[in-house]
Amino acid sequence: MRSNPAGGRYGGVDAVKLAAAFLVVAIHTGPLLTYGEYADFLVTGVLGRLAVPLFFLASGFLFFRKLTGRPRKNERALRKYGGKIAMLYAIAIVIYLPLNVYKGDFAGSVTAGGLLRDLLVDGTFYHLWYLPALWLGIHLVYFLHKKISINGVLAITIVFYAIGLLGDSYYGLAVRSDVLEGVYDWMFLWFDYTRNGLFFAPVFIALGLWVAKRPERTPRGSGLLALFLLSLAGLFGEGIALRAADWPRHDSMYILLIPAVGALFLLALRWRIRVSPLAGSLSQWIYLLHPAAIVAVRGIAGATGLDAWLVGHSLLHYVSVCAVSIAAALTVALLTERRRRARRQQSQPAIQA
Repeated sequence: MRSNPAGGRYGGVDAVKLAAAFLVVAIHTGPLLTYGEYADFLVTGVLGRLAVPLFFLASGFLFFRKLTGRPRKNERALRKYGGKIAMLYAIAIVIYLPLNVYKGDFAGSVTAGGLLRDLLVDGTFYHLWYLPALWLGIHLVYFLHKKISINGVLAITIVFYAIGLLGDSYYGLAVRSDVLEGVYDWMFLWFDYTRNGLFFAPVFIALGLWVAKRPERTPRGSGLLALFLLSLAGLFGEGIALRAADWPRHDSMYILLIPAVGALFLLALRWRIRVSPLAGSLSQWIYLLHPAAIVAVRGIAGATGLDAWLVGHSLLHYVSVCAVSIAAALTVALLTERRRRARRQQSQPAIQA
């Protein structure tokens, strides 16, 4: 989940992940709505969609680069990584449980199937789908890679992504076929969106695997920049065209996300910059805590009579949520780092006088 602890070799990755975290906050706050709904769509419905795939790709890269040719050691690494994701998810579930109750999520009839769907696929709060998706995606790519080549893994995950596209931004194409519409109607009985750990996450995690194992095949910096800019321009064109055609059921998945995110990550790897060792943790905790920050800002605005500014003005609302998110994330990151250092010191043998 985190980048290089030293913050040097992968400082560019940490910096880009931090920017991605603020894009996620933008998706859930609509910073440009005061100025125009269409302008906000370009930021939150297109540009912002780079963020979560970038997290998946970075997680895949950082996990698979550590694996060796020793199967038992790799299996232990997978169990440890999966355990960390599960623990983080459990903590997040507890954090947001009061808000689940406040929203009335348990007020109606609650079924075991619905609880399992929320827990294992959709997430127990609207942003927490990412963690079960990461867990499933990492395991899927890992076991595929045990059986087939990296190119084979990429091919299979691209097929899964294509299936997901027809349930997301290209849903308008799927419903032209009665058969496909019936298939997706059945699928949506099991989960709310195809942007999940089966159809969305694996292709970007597989890209992380490819970068981790075949860095010598990556293009040069100028070629990467050109690829990113062309892909980004195409991504905006794709998003605008799909919106005009009224195809999206949701707007998380686009075709050109794959080359755009891949090129951006490779560029980030080349940025030999130094950032704080806490940057990786900050991006993680900003992502996890920003919905709570939204609630906090609304509460502060109501208590101080500043609703018109802190809530009614979209850009000020976004800035306020970012500020509260940073403060909360920094607090948690510092406490976590302090506990980690204390455990490390306790595990070291005492120095004899």
